[in-house]
Amino acid sequence: MADEYDRWVGAALVDPTFVDLVGEVAGQQVCAVACGPGREARYLAGAGATVTGVDLSENLLAIARRHDEVEPLGISYLSGDAHTLEGLATGSFDGMVCYMALMDIPSLDSALQSVARILRPGGWFVFTITHPCFKTPATGELIDHTNKSVRRTVGRYFAEGYWDGPGQHRGALPLGAYHRTLSTYVNALTGAHLVIEQMREPPRDDGPVWQEVPQLLYVRCHLGART
Repeated sequence: MADEYDRWVGAALVDPTFVDLVGEVAGQQVCAVACGPGREARYLAGAGATVTGVDLSENLLAIARRHDEVEPLGISYLSGDAHTLEGLATGSFDGMVCYMALMDIPSLDSALQSVARILRPGGWFVFTITHPCFKTPATGELIDHTNKSVRRTVGRYFAEGYWDGPGQHRGALPLGAYHRTLSTYVNALTGAHLVIEQMREPPRDDGPVWQEVPQLLYVRCHLGART
């Protein structure tokens, strides 16, 4: 499954919104949480950062290390749980990223508290998730055949928890996630003293629905002062 996932997402990160939100990273110590096969870690290292990638899956880490053997970028890959980030020193990173993974982590509060722990004061954190307002446990599309328009329907927005419904698989890859409301994300960030700087909801050009409602949510935060 790890190899299939790597083939599905591709070896290179192609996401201008994410790249723009991360900004200049040359000379910084950056951690990629739940890095998987290492796409965002390779981008960060190529942009001049010293990168540590952390993931719970040894199979995905093996793929990430293979990529680094083909194109050595000096990335350090560690096996670790995003809930604790055990083994990473407190206040040791200038910045952190979590690309399309927070919605796959069971305890959001634990993960964000761990992010805050290993960030230096004022350090930044950028994450991307499926948009919690438009990718809920009961979403669908309505097609108006009279004018060929497509509309997104949203249901069970307040039904937080893991979901994996019919049609949510691509081959053998599970595409379920932990659905949380937008306020749950914001409150968890606040509880971890992570202050939101920017949010992005870019339209996509891979279908009429995602031109009208955002499929993904991008957030940049910094570690604020603890009171």
